[in-house]
Amino acid sequence: YNGPARGGTRGGKDLFDWEDVKEDKYNQNYLGHSVKAPVGRWQKNKDLDWYRKKSKFDLAAAQKAELEIAKEREKDLMAQMLGEKPM
Repeated sequence: YNGPARGGTRGGKDLFDWEDVKEDKYNQNYLGHSVKAPVGRWQKNKDLDWYRKKSKFDLAAAQKAELEIAKEREKDLMAQMLGEKPM
């Protein structure tokens, strides 16, 4: 393999621009047009990139806390079964 058979960008990738899609008459035909080229009233004051932003909820810390609670409970139950701690 020595590279592409033809030079240049195939498919017009270098000519494509989302700003052109916003103004296109058929902009609803583009996949992802609602995020890349928002047009219309429903997008106004909306966070269209919400899925790409980091969550305020720290999942790793929540999982660690839940694991600690489970381990403590198991430890207490084991101590009760062995008679080290009253039921």
